[in-house]
Amino acid sequence: MTLLLVWVISFALFGCTSQPPEKNIVIIYDNDVHCAVDGYVKLSGIRDAVADTAYVFTVSSGDFLQGGAFCSISKGTFSVDLMNAVGYDVVTLGNHEFDFSVDRLMKLSRDVKADIVNVNFSKVGSTTPVFKPYVIRNAGSRKIAFVGVLTPETLVSESYAFYDDDGKLLYHFHENEIYNLVQNAVNEARKEGADYVVVLSHLGELPPLNSKVTSISLIENTDGIDAVLDGHMHSVVEEMWVVNAKGDSVLLSQTGTQFSHIGKLDIGRNGRFHSTLISVDSSVLENRKVKAVVDSLSQLKANLFERKLSLAPFELTINKGGERFVRKGETNLGDLVADAYRTATGAQIGLANGGGIRRGIAQGAVTYHSILDASPFFNDICKIEATGRQIVEALEQGSKNYPEEFGGFLQVSGLRYEINSSSKMKVGDVQIEDESGNFAPIELERLYTVGTSSYVAKKGTEITAFKTSKILIGNVATDTDVLADYVKKFGDSIPDLYRKSQGRIRIR
Repeated sequence: MTLLLVWVISFALFGCTSQPPEKNIVIIYDNDVHCAVDGYVKLSGIRDAVADTAYVFTVSSGDFLQGGAFCSISKGTFSVDLMNAVGYDVVTLGNHEFDFSVDRLMKLSRDVKADIVNVNFSKVGSTTPVFKPYVIRNAGSRKIAFVGVLTPETLVSESYAFYDDDGKLLYHFHENEIYNLVQNAVNEARKEGADYVVVLSHLGELPPLNSKVTSISLIENTDGIDAVLDGHMHSVVEEMWVVNAKGDSVLLSQTGTQFSHIGKLDIGRNGRFHSTLISVDSSVLENRKVKAVVDSLSQLKANLFERKLSLAPFELTINKGGERFVRKGETNLGDLVADAYRTATGAQIGLANGGGIRRGIAQGAVTYHSILDASPFFNDICKIEATGRQIVEALEQGSKNYPEEFGGFLQVSGLRYEINSSSKMKVGDVQIEDESGNFAPIELERLYTVGTSSYVAKKGTEITAFKTSKILIGNVATDTDVLADYVKKFGDSIPDLYRKSQGRIRIR
């Protein structure tokens, strides 16, 4: 009896400890990295620091494939290699994942070791999403579901990726059904036993120009979501609480862009959620393996990109007053790019959409890396024939959202025009430059030659005026190489002509 009693007491005291105690759940998250590859070293270091004391997941809310020279030259391969080295668990798609075409994305997706989740990207005619709408991961005895959703604005901003050569739409993003699609995924995940649901969102908390769906409206029109880790607007939102359709509070967070911050979402053993943003500059934590991969790729980048093409004695800008001014007004870099298109094609006019000029060029040595950062999309530059009426229509389409930023806003060469911000039809006084440098009013029925990107000429939905224009030369070179060649022709230094914008676009 005594031995039995000791055994019973021992089991009561110690038998329960055979199961490890529940740990907190930690989700390390990013959004809109846009090729800021050095940040992966810090993100993985922060992840490693908590890995022994918590169940840890590493996730991304999209826009990781594109955004800089390093990613562009490999068409996303370097980004995938780095994310695999980090060991991401789940990612969703951003609109820039489609920059290299849907076919390229599908090829890269097969190399991504993380689960890709998205509820609202599907082929036309099908209700089945291309990727899994959600995945469930175990965290000890608890289960956490990750649901993915992407802004339907993608159909406009990356429209060239979703049509065949005959203009037939192949894919869509279900703008009017997003709330239901997300709700269905949440409900299914809960039925499968998910204790928590986290949405990886590339919607943004503010409405974009071409969609009414935001991360906030998503929360307000659904229930069962615990947290939304957001992207797309590049906002810094450490922790915002939004009331859902049933009156419950849902956490919303976004890290900014290019690893300005790294997100850390804690889910306590009591089920409480708390998010923190960690400044990358303040973190000293690093992962050696990931750093070795970054250092190796950085050396490759230096060998490929750092050859000097010319010198910029001044900054070539796209920003002004905290805005992406190249999308709403003339800048000196916009002038340079439009001139490069016009020169390369031998056209009377050069047109460059502001959304295709991604970064400014700093004062100092101009390298191929500088050019790729400014012009990373590798769109073909073509020469087309268009009437004066079509050209005016294109300028009007590009200016329609003024004074708001708009990716279709046109930087120009060989012409000048005026924007009247108070008028319904904003564009007027369009003048064409002749061979002697004099300007005369555009003739609406006359044919002119235009040097521009294939995106502006045929593929985009921001500018549609040239859809029926005759293509005279289909591919002079890529926009990246055209700009590099133009700068290289200056020799030692870019001329003072480009120190300031030249008054081609006047605002009144």
